[in-house]
Amino acid sequence: MSVEASANLPSPSESLILVVDDVLQNIQVVVTMLREAGYSIMPATSGAAALQRVQKKPPDLILLDLMMPDMDGLEVCRRLKAEPATRNIPIIFLTASNEMSHLVQGLEAGAVDYVTKPFNPPELLARVRTHLELKHSRDIIVRYTEQLAHLNNEKNEFMGIAAHDLRNPLSAIKGYAEMMVEDANALALGEVKDLKACAVELDANGRKIGDTAARMAEMVQNLLDANRIERGEMQLNLVPIDLAAAVAAVLETQRPRAVAKQQTFHWQNEAGPVSVLADATVLTQVIENLVSNAVKYSPTGKNIYVRLRRSPDGTRIEVQDEGPGLSAEDQKKLFGKFARLSAKPTGGEHSTGLGLSIVKKMVEAMNGKVWCESELGKGATFFAEFPTA
Repeated sequence: MSVEASANLPSPSESLILVVDDVLQNIQVVVTMLREAGYSIMPATSGAAALQRVQKKPPDLILLDLMMPDMDGLEVCRRLKAEPATRNIPIIFLTASNEMSHLVQGLEAGAVDYVTKPFNPPELLARVRTHLELKHSRDIIVRYTEQLAHLNNEKNEFMGIAAHDLRNPLSAIKGYAEMMVEDANALALGEVKDLKACAVELDANGRKIGDTAARMAEMVQNLLDANRIERGEMQLNLVPIDLAAAVAAVLETQRPRAVAKQQTFHWQNEAGPVSVLADATVLTQVIENLVSNAVKYSPTGKNIYVRLRRSPDGTRIEVQDEGPGLSAEDQKKLFGKFARLSAKPTGGEHSTGLGLSIVKKMVEAMNGKVWCESELGKGATFFAEFPTA
């Protein structure tokens, strides 16, 4: 094992060992040796008791007597190996020298090793240490495998965004630009009879290009923000900030979007003058995301309620919409990265599925918490709570 891997091994006190033997004196001998070596011990005097203890608190290693009344070690081993939650716990059999025929069955049932009675302390400790190290190494490999699978899924999601979500607006920009070139050529050749109409069309196409480019920039910024947060590169400057002023400022910037969909903001400051510890730029980004989501997912003509309230843990922003609400399944994955929900924007707006995952990480980085309460068909309310300065 490499020096680096050895350095990452848990200390003996971090390893829990279940010792199973129907002879109390044997348990006392083994427990004494292991405790002197620094291990945490959980004893059991029967197979049934061992299974109960494993269900309550899975150990890192099991030292299991092979021959016991009622339920022998073979049966205990088979039952543990039959359950997904316990099959990877290494089992070392404790056996007398005249039990070798049964021992072969034990190894075939899934045990990793055996120690003969009477116990030789250095041998027992060496085998325990070796199999704990092997288990730790396997656990690391499993975690890395799961992380790699997760990263591969995220890569596929990212490629999907690059291939679809960015390709579509690029195609739109290309189309608008071609229309503008055609109009410009017609102007140059004197083929345009209605100059005013041509100017209006040029202006409209230019605005569409600008809006589409802004949407693409937002998508790219979301991807960069997610990457920056996960790499731990987001630097925060936590200072007292007037939360009511921050919310009011965001509502003013978002109001044109709400007006375009005939939506009405209802702003209620029930907390009074209050400051929270937050990063000014990040706090604004969080509030903008929550309010813009309410606009995005609310139908035309609906109300959006934004409230500021004090709470036992700080000060809370509440953003309530009259949209379609969220199903129980959607709520489970709401703050996940690249989450794709059944609820869709109501005005043709776009979503990468990154916004709320970024919001969650940003709020938690400022020692706050964020959550949602919703019932399908009855809108949703998002809460962001921050520690009061």
